[in-house]
Amino acid sequence: MRPRQRVAVITGSSRGIGRAIAQAFAREGAAVVLNAARSIGEARAAAAAIVSAGGKALAIRADLADPADARALVTRAVEELGRIDILVNNAGIADRADIWQIDEARWSAMMALHVGGPFFAGRAAGEVMIRQGRGAIINIASMRGIEPGTGPLHYNVSKAALLMLTKCLARDLAPHVRVNAIAPGYTETAFHAERTIAEREQIASRIPLGRFTQPEEIARVAVFLASDDAAYITGQTVIVSGGVVTG
Repeated sequence: MRPRQRVAVITGSSRGIGRAIAQAFAREGAAVVLNAARSIGEARAAAAAIVSAGGKALAIRADLADPADARALVTRAVEELGRIDILVNNAGIADRADIWQIDEARWSAMMALHVGGPFFAGRAAGEVMIRQGRGAIINIASMRGIEPGTGPLHYNVSKAALLMLTKCLARDLAPHVRVNAIAPGYTETAFHAERTIAEREQIASRIPLGRFTQPEEIARVAVFLASDDAAYITGQTVIVSGGVVTG
């Protein structure tokens, strides 16, 4: 059974991977809560498009780097829609700072959003899901949490921590809540759109499948992990990198 009639909260869903995931769940019949910290207008537009297509969606502003906001997002979703069945922790930031440019503020910001947000939102959602008797949490990590490549140190470390958080939450929230992660590779989002054609071609040449991942491909994996088809999968990381990282 697909996640029809369920409530899915997707953090950082105003654009890119998060928006694609929200749209995918809406197509499967789930009521969707979109989220953004700063680009809330885009999240509301995405929610309105889902409603116009016959779905159910709303947008809630929350900064997942703030533990109080992370918890409040879950509380508000339950107040508005009555329950929460799926939480996708997708909110993230990119920062290409090298090791010598990473100061306390940059380090703290990266850890707060990529580790703190998923923990506090995940724990709040897990509490509700345990009362309901079921639920699924999906953390959007990165292949750079497995192999560093050329990724910035603080980004890589935060995503590696998110993968361990996934395993620990899977242990601590079992048996009622399943927790898994997706580790995307180079994905066709605004982050890479600013690159030159030559840069993009050079990156694509290093990908065994020869192209960037599409956000919709990540979304399909998220729908699977939240569905009953994945009922016996927890504590796992699905790598979607076109073969750049193989486990």
